[in-house]
Amino acid sequence: MKQYKQLIIASVLLLLLSSLAKGSSFVSLKEQTHAEVIGNVICAESSLPLHTGKIKIGPQEYVVSQGEFQAELVPGRYTAVVEGPYRQNKQITLNIKPGKNKVKITLDSVFSMEEIHVLARIVRAEAEGESFIGKGAVAATILNRVNSPRYPDTISGVVYQKTSGRFQYSPVQDGRINLDPTPNDYKAAYHSLAGNDPSNGATGFFNPAKTSDSWVRSHPVTAVIGHHTFFSY
Repeated sequence: MKQYKQLIIASVLLLLLSSLAKGSSFVSLKEQTHAEVIGNVICAESSLPLHTGKIKIGPQEYVVSQGEFQAELVPGRYTAVVEGPYRQNKQITLNIKPGKNKVKITLDSVFSMEEIHVLARIVRAEAEGESFIGKGAVAATILNRVNSPRYPDTISGVVYQKTSGRFQYSPVQDGRINLDPTPNDYKAAYHSLAGNDPSNGATGFFNPAKTSDSWVRSHPVTAVIGHHTFFSY
């Protein structure tokens, strides 16, 4: 009887070990056919995360938000294309292995450092004394004009544009545009170049205390930040 019980216990143990072995094989197989991609996308000139963008891996497209994206793929070799506002598109090859894969992608700006310097200068000239968000909003309006068919398609073209013989921005007229930007001015410019837009798509702004112009007041207001009212046109 004792030997019979021992035989039963041994059989049960063998079944348990067999089940565990099968489970282990199943997990191993799953790991071999499944891959998780965790990606970071940053801007080359500032190392800031790309605010929004997209990456196409093979036939699938994924959203980049706050510099991050995630994808589940079958392990293998993929061609990926990454896009974002004010970024040069980038094509890369991903060698995806089973399990977790971490990918870091750096995107170059479509603007030269000279253009970025002009953006930082107009930020200082137009938003000196404003909060960091207020500075970023001014920078964003310049970039929104670059994207608009109503305006020139470069930062310098927008900042130095003349209409009816007058510059669009008073600091260009009075020379304040030539003041050297502060680190905070550059930081605000970099944040706008990463896709951040506190102005909510504005293409213009004004200080209500300094102008009674009816034209600027006739357009939809997108934000009020500090001393500036932002509008779209």
